[in-house]
This record gives sequence, structure tokens and C-alpha cells, in this order.
Amino acid sequence: MFNRRRYLASILTGLLLAALTAHAEDFWIKKDWKQWSKDECIKILQDSPWTKKWAKSQMGSSQMPGVSGANAEGAAAEKTPEMHYVVQLRSSLPIREAVIRQQQIQVKYDKMSEAEKKDFDTKAEALLNRNYEDVILVHVEYGSNLQSFEREMATYWKSIPADAPPIDMYLITEKGDRIPPSKFISPLNASYSFDLAFPRTKNKEPIVQPGDKTLNLQFTHPAIGNQTQTNTTNPTNPSMDIFGEERVLVQFRLDKMTMQGKASF
Repeated sequence: MFNRRRYLASILTGLLLAALTAHAEDFWIKKDWKQWSKDECIKILQDSPWTKKWAKSQMGSSQMPGVSGANAEGAAAEKTPEMHYVVQLRSSLPIREAVIRQQQIQVKYDKMSEAEKKDFDTKAEALLNRNYEDVILVHVEYGSNLQSFEREMATYWKSIPADAPPIDMYLITEKGDRIPPSKFISPLNASYSFDLAFPRTKNKEPIVQPGDKTLNLQFTHPAIGNQTQTNTTNPTNPSMDIFGEERVLVQFRLDKMTMQGKASF
């Protein structure tokens, strides 16, 4: 009897914790976006239903948080070499709201003059009201905790022509349709990122149907590391810093992205 009571108590405790966690994670529903904190904006942009992370290291690859390449290579020598991608559904309303709210916080919006606020609001409204009925916009940021790897990643992605995205880059629908991007943009500035535009319809039918639960993005991470160069991280293992091509696959849960009664993507 005692063990049964402990078992039931543990179940109730788990359910309570789950409920509290769900409540905490739903701030984007319960709180107006103009009141989001700096940390809440980061949560939306880096770890939310509209943002997925994929990382690769000597320990393997998975969807996990990455480490910024801003670390110096000397410090990185004490770490396991790692590369990562952060994938945002930039056409979703919560992501756009978080981008604008983050900018408000950075420029100290509350301390602006009325004229400055008006100018900011005009630009913000243009982003908020932008029409994405025909396109799904995906923003991808990449990096590594080794600057040399990060530079190699940038060299690869920035060398791809806008009119010739990789042939293995797709949105994959729940029924298995592979939708190639209609546009690929990798800026030649210092930004380690690229943008993808995918059509929302195929043969005049929405690629995401009512009742669909998932939407996946696939592309190939390039081979990184010089196989003819001596490993500086671990000289006793010359292959440690060599990473071959690998498929990046991230999955978005449509049922978790509900805003105002429908999935926002």
C-alpha cells in the first residue's frame, strides 16, 4: 500500500510539473509581445516551436543548442569541435514580433522621442503586416566554436548563387512531398546566415494540409576540415577535426505553433 501511494504521488507530482512547465512556456500566448522581456525574445528566437537547432560534434549530431563562434580558437581548443545551425520560421508572426521587440529593447524604445517612436513604429508595422500568404520564409544562422570551421562554413554558404540553391535542400511535408526553395539568399556581408523562401502551394494545393502535425527542413552540411593538415586540437588523432558531409534535418511541430486558433508559420 505504501509503495502504491508513493507511486501515485510521483505521478501527480510529474503531472503538476508538466502543467507548470507548459504554463511557463506559453508566455507568447498569455503575454502581449510588446511586454516581452529580453530573455523572452531570446527564447522565441532560439528555443521555441518556431526555432529549431541542429548541432554536430565529435560526440555526434542532433537537434541541440549550439555554441557561438565568437569564442577564441585558443579557448575552443579545450572544447569538443562543434558546428551548429539555428533555423527560424521567419514568416511566422511570433518570430517577427520577437525581432521587433528585441530591437525595441536594444534601442531603448521607451526613452525615444515621439518622432523617433513614430519612425520606428512605421518600420515595425511594415514587417508585422508583411504578406506571407504565398511564401514560407526560413532564416538559418550557422556557426562553430572554432573560428576556422566557422570561416569554412561561411565560404561554402556564401559561394552558392542565389539562383542555384543546393538540389538537396527541401521542405518535407507530412505526406512526404519535397518542396525546393524558390529563392536562396546568402548575404556577402559579415552575417553568418542565409534565407530560404518556399512556396506555400504545390499544384494549387497548400503544402500543409489541415490535420498535418509536422513540417521538416532538410539540407546538407558541407564537409569541414582539412584532411591534409595536422590536427591542432588533438595531434594524436589527426582525423578528429575532420567532418564529412551530413544531412541536417529539423522538424517543426505544427500543433505547437498555434496562434489565434491556427498554426503560424
